[in-house]
Formats: sequence, structure tokens, C-alpha cells
Amino acid sequence: MTHYTASYRRARACLVALFATVSVAAPGGQQPPDGTHTLAGETPVPELPPGAVRLISVARHGDQYAMCAEEPGPATEQGTRLIQRTRVWVHDGIETRQVGTAAGTCDPAWSADGQRVAVVAPDGLWVLTPDLRITTHLVDTRHSESPGDEAAHRTLAEPAWAPDGFHVAFKVSNNATSWVEAVDARTGQTVYASDPETYDFAWGADSTSLRFGSREVRLP
Repeated sequence: MTHYTASYRRARACLVALFATVSVAAPGGQQPPDGTHTLAGETPVPELPPGAVRLISVARHGDQYAMCAEEPGPATEQGTRLIQRTRVWVHDGIETRQVGTAAGTCDPAWSADGQRVAVVAPDGLWVLTPDLRITTHLVDTRHSESPGDEAAHRTLAEPAWAPDGFHVAFKVSNNATSWVEAVDARTGQTVYASDPETYDFAWGADSTSLRFGSREVRLP
């Protein structure tokens, strides 16, 4: 009975946290700060991009939006992974354009000055200007697609810019674990990689440190 009660309490706590996370703000509510990630519906956004069926996430900077949305159709297989049919559209205040990366692109994140947006795709991390005229394949994960070695297959998620815009950090996962890496935003060179089993992080205000819960690590 004790084990059942403890399990029930844990499950109930998880459900409460989940519903608190996905709650939708009422119309006319305050918008989140520039550069923040939001679920669709929490802040006014341009209409659903053509061909999309559902918004996944929205990142806002002033009157600019970067939207991850799902296209119709089943997920596609890539090795042992299923790639969802998500893509990213950028609205620069005037036009909405689709980022020309592969299906599975998502998690847009604006730099603090609004001059660049980072997205993750099945082949790595891309950095774009709002008008999409300049695109940089900053981190290429295709070299890890070696048959028979599933632990080498890396997927990236949740990119976050350092406040000064010189680095981008993101979560890396393979079939075994997850960790956090930070790269130079100009060259893509890795400047920091955390220990395995690391799932959450945040930049310090000084742009030279990463926080992992109560622990802080300074970049080299």
C-alpha cells in the first residue's frame, strides 16, 4: 500500500507540472520577453504557415517570429530514428519564409540582438538571418551516421544563445544518454561539453558560464 501511494503521488505531481507547463495564456495577456520559447497559443503569432497543420513552438523577438510547425504525413525513418515532419518558418515583420532545411527542423532560438536565429535539424545546427539570405551549417552531425554504431548517432535540441551572441549551447542526445555542448557561433568549434546524463542548462548573465541547476561551469 505504501509503494502504491508513493507511486500515485509521483504520477500526480508529474501531471500537475505538465499541465502547468502547457497552460495557454488568455487573450490580451502579457507577451513573454524577446527571444523566449513559447508553445503555440501563448502569444499572438502570424497565421499558420501554408501547408502546416499544427504549431509546435514559437520564438519571438520584437515583431519577428520563428515558428516550428508540423506538416501533414507520417514520420519518416532514418536508421533506427523516426523523424517528425516539422519545419521552421521565419516571419521578419513583413514576410513569412520557410527555412530550406530538411524535415525534422525545429527549436528556433533568436540571438539577443535579433539578427540571427538558430534551428536544429536532423543534420545538425543551422544559423540564419531573419531574411534567410545568409544560412550557416554551424554544426554538422552527418559524419556520425555510421551504420551499425547507433550510439554515435547524435541529435541536437533546445539551442540557446549566450547573451553576448558569441556562443550557442544545445542539448545533444544519442541512443544512450544526453549532454550539453557549447560552440563558437562563428566557427562551430566546440568550446565545452558537459558530462553525460545532463539534460537542463541555462546561460549565465556574463555569457562565460553555464548553469546546471545549482552548479555553474565557466567556459574555457
